Amino acid sequence: MRVVMRLVISVDMAMFSSRIHLCTRQRPGGPRHAQSRQQAGFTYLLLLWWVALSGLMLAAMAQSWMLDARRAREAELIWRGEQFRMAIEAYASVPVGEGESRLPKRLEDLLEDRRGGGLQRHLKRIWRDPLTGRAEWGLVREGDGIAGVHSLSHAVPLNAPQGITRYDQWLFVLGQPQALRP
Repeated sequence: MRVVMRLVISVDMAMFSSRIHLCTRQRPGGPRHAQSRQQAGFTYLLLLWWVALSGLMLAAMAQSWMLDARRAREAELIWRGEQFRMAIEAYASVPVGEGESRLPKRLEDLLEDRRGGGLQRHLKRIWRDPLTGRAEWGLVREGDGIAGVHSLSHAVPLNAPQGITRYDQWLFVLGQPQALRP
């Protein structure tokens, strides 16, 4: 009679912790062999159940993370759009000579304004669009100057002012009334 030693790993269903059992097997088809096969089958089913449940939980968490990231990008869009709007308002408030535009011709004009005799910086830098990841913005023109900006993304916003169905419709414009801001 030959005794073969083998390790069987089973998962405790209540604790989800691993335990190692030392089982002996005398002959194939013996009573201990049948019990070991049933236990191995149960362990396999329990492991499959655990993997499936973990996959569902990870999928739900990923969806939540994506929504949180989208909300953060939208909040960043509002902040950056407001920075551009306030910089355009500051640029427009600088007294200029006759024939000079009171609006910037390019966004870079907001970085260095020398129209008033000294150097004024209305914007620290040209912010990237948080939705597209590029430093390219849609421009709202008024004559030959820039009166505002908007994102170039065509995605649907989560929390936009009434009447706005896409991000590229959400304008951050000089003199925009408070009611149009979320």
